[in-house]
Parts: sequence; structure tokens; C-alpha cells
Amino acid sequence: MRSNQLPTRFGLIAITLSVVLVTIMLSTVGLQATAQSGPTPTPSGAGTTALITDDANPYDEPAEYTGDAEWTLTDLTFQSNYPNGFEFHATPTSSKGPVVSASVQWSHNPHADRARAIGEVDTNGLATAIWDATSNRVPPWVAVNYRWSFTDSAGNSYQTEWIVGEEYEDNTRNWTRAESEDIIVFIEDGLTQEVIDMTFDAMEERRPDFIALFGRQLAYKPRAILFFDYDTFLEWRGVTVNTNNTILAGQTTDYWGATVQAFLFGDLEEMTYGTVPHEIAHLYQADLYDFRAPGWWIEGNATYFEISKGYDYEQRVRDLAFFYDIPPLLQGLGPVPNDLGPDERGRLGYDMGYTFNEWLIDNYGPEAHLQIVQLLEEGVYRNESDEFNVTLEQVTGLSIAEIERRWRTWLGASPEAPT
Repeated sequence: MRSNQLPTRFGLIAITLSVVLVTIMLSTVGLQATAQSGPTPTPSGAGTTALITDDANPYDEPAEYTGDAEWTLTDLTFQSNYPNGFEFHATPTSSKGPVVSASVQWSHNPHADRARAIGEVDTNGLATAIWDATSNRVPPWVAVNYRWSFTDSAGNSYQTEWIVGEEYEDNTRNWTRAESEDIIVFIEDGLTQEVIDMTFDAMEERRPDFIALFGRQLAYKPRAILFFDYDTFLEWRGVTVNTNNTILAGQTTDYWGATVQAFLFGDLEEMTYGTVPHEIAHLYQADLYDFRAPGWWIEGNATYFEISKGYDYEQRVRDLAFFYDIPPLLQGLGPVPNDLGPDERGRLGYDMGYTFNEWLIDNYGPEAHLQIVQLLEEGVYRNESDEFNVTLEQVTGLSIAEIERRWRTWLGASPEAPT
């Protein structure tokens, strides 16, 4: 597919699906999409642009023991009961006495919060731990990586090494699973191989851009779980009928290490070349700096990674600048991502944030973006605009007023923001 190119050596551009609502989920952030001039100096003083590495993998943690018992473990199984949850089974044996307690902890990617279930040991020594989906809705096909903990009657304990590679399988329908160097894709029956091929192509195209602008790839391989049937999509959320006027089109969270999307509007290119790279960018933001930035940056930055655009975001903002005026970006928390804007079109924060990313990278290079990421990763940003603005000042060497002035001038807006 021909790629739209920005006038930079990395050729990044963008689109979004629609509204993104930020929700807290087990101390992670989930993102839900609802339908509805001359060169400037190179920034300095914000750290190195060397590739960031993240070699520590919690799943490499070894088994742990206390006491002097010898342990064996057999009958190790994982069973998906989608959409109702999953269960774990194992038969542990201690040389010092019967096993009296068992529990399992699991997570869906190496750095996600861990969930835990207490197990029961029957008279035959079989330990069973069950997770009931009603306690926390999870989509199908997320990874399930887990480890058992056991204690015997003498107080000896044994925690297994991590068992990785299980998946929350949906065995009630036909799905296709495919994996590339960049992503694991699941498509529900009704979507075709073309969706997989296009998603693979989009992610391969964006790979050097993710590395250049974030410093490394994700600490895990992300997943795109793509539904053809909307009722199937609603099922994992515990909903059988959409009872309000809001159409939830997708959700992304680093807790799952995945984006889950429903194919609603018949546009394969928008889903694969637009929505997927946008949502994967959110996983990078979570993985590297835990979304410690204003909403307009979070959404505009993710929009920058899209290849297919629903409309011309930059031209929309330039039209606003010409026919109306654009509100300040760097005062307070800036525009809310889905503010209507003077043209009442919505997505104002998305589009203004997108143009700011364009301006920043066009004028300061991808190194500036990487430096912002590094500073956010190191910092203690608490959703206070002043702290984010200090980061921008450090990277550009300009005052926040001058940054806004230059960005507005680049757009064709009045240099001074309205008050």
C-alpha cells in the first residue's frame, strides 16, 4: 500500500477512531474508543537519544523455595472457559507433608499488574484455582502467564517459575490467529486474511518510527483482537444488548497488552492502517511513561502514528485558525481531546495535539520526541500542565509562551493565544 508521507525522514502521519475515554483498571490506564518558517535549533540538555533498552523480564524469575522439602509438580494444565473465565490445575507433592494451600498469580504481559486466585486442594492432591470473569471483564485471546504457590503442612513453600504462552481462547467461535515480528493478530470469522496482511504491513511500516520516537519496541509483543460481529464484541463485556446510544467501538489497555476493536464501519484501511497503529502507540505511552501527559498530547501523539487518515487533521486546524481562532494549547491542561471546537466537529484535542506533534518533529526532529519520552519516563508528572510544559521548555530551549507562539504561527493562526 502506498504510504502517505510527512516531510520528515520518518514519514509519520495519523488518524483516530473517535472519542477516547481514560479509565483506571487495576492501576493501569485503559483507553476506550467510542463511535461517534525556517529551521529551528536542535534541542539540547534533555539526555541521550540512544536506544532505550528494557531487558528485565519478570517472567524470567526462577522458582523459589523455603524450607527443606523436595517438591514435584505434575498434571499442570490451563483451561479457558471463555466467556466465563479460566482455571488452573496442578498436582503438587512435597516430601515433608501434604499440601495445604495453593494459589495462582497471573498477568497478561510482563509489566502488567498481577491478578491472584486462591486455589483448593482436593483429597487426591489436585490443586484447582478458578477465575470468574464476572469479577473483571477481559476479552478473549489475551495472553495468560502464571505461576503457582504452594505450602505444605510443615510450613515449607514452593513458588513455581512462570509458565508462559497460554491464551484466553474463545472456543465457541471460529477465529484466525496470525503472528508477525511486530504484532499478534486475532480475527473473528467474517474478517478475511486481508485484514491480517494489512495489519502486518502497517505495523512493519511503523516499526522504525516506534523505535525512533520511543527509543525501543514494547517490552512484549502487542495483540490486536478484531471482532467482526458486534454482539460477539459486547459479550466479553458482559453485555448482550447495547442499551444506550453510545457505541463502544474498541478498548485498549496495557493491562491486557492488547487493543480490542469491533469492525463497525466497513473500512478495513481505517481499522488496519489507522486504528491499530494509533492504539499500539497508546501501549507505548503506557509502557514507557504511564500516560503522564495532558490528554491532548496523549491523543494527538497517538494520532501521529496513523498511516490512514479519516480526514485531513492538519487542514481542519488550519481552517479553524483562518475562519475562527484556535484556543490555547499550553495554558492549563489545554483542550480536552473530544472538545467540539469552534466548528463543532469534535476531536479538537486530538487534532490540535496532532499538529503540535507535526510541528515539533518537523522543526526539532525525532530526537526531540524521544527526549520528551525520556523525561516523562524519568519524571513525576501528576497531570499538572506546568510539569509537562517544563519538559517542553527543556527539550526546545524555548519558553512555553514562545513554543505556543511559534506553533500557532506555523499553523497560520494569530501568534498570541486568546485569553
